[in-house]
Amino acid sequence: MQVNHGKALSLKLGALLIVFIAVLTLGFDVPWYHAAWISIAVGLIAYGVGDMFVLRKFGNLIATLADFGLVFFLTWFFLWILDFDIGTETSFVLLALYTALVTAVVEFIFHGWLLKHKREEAHVHSTR
Repeated sequence: MQVNHGKALSLKLGALLIVFIAVLTLGFDVPWYHAAWISIAVGLIAYGVGDMFVLRKFGNLIATLADFGLVFFLTWFFLWILDFDIGTETSFVLLALYTALVTAVVEFIFHGWLLKHKREEAHVHSTR
């Protein structure tokens, strides 16, 4: 996949930073710095696995579902490692689920952008 990885990673990490802070910090009082580093770690792993491998081989829907599972597991895992008090009303699983659901929507759009960019690059190279 011919893509400017710096541009794609910046776009993805920026979008995930917004999602994680909106869901975890604004929604559930997770400190912003925890939400920020979790989003960066999850984003880098998801870019390598989901966007560069699964999306290329299986398409947008499967890559989005894979990203949902990956984001859910990694978010739960990192929240569990941090083990801070989030109150008795909510569990880490619920926080990870909400984050993964919102992230899946963002990932679906991001995958569309990546695929469109790939087609445009292929067209530019074929007309030279």
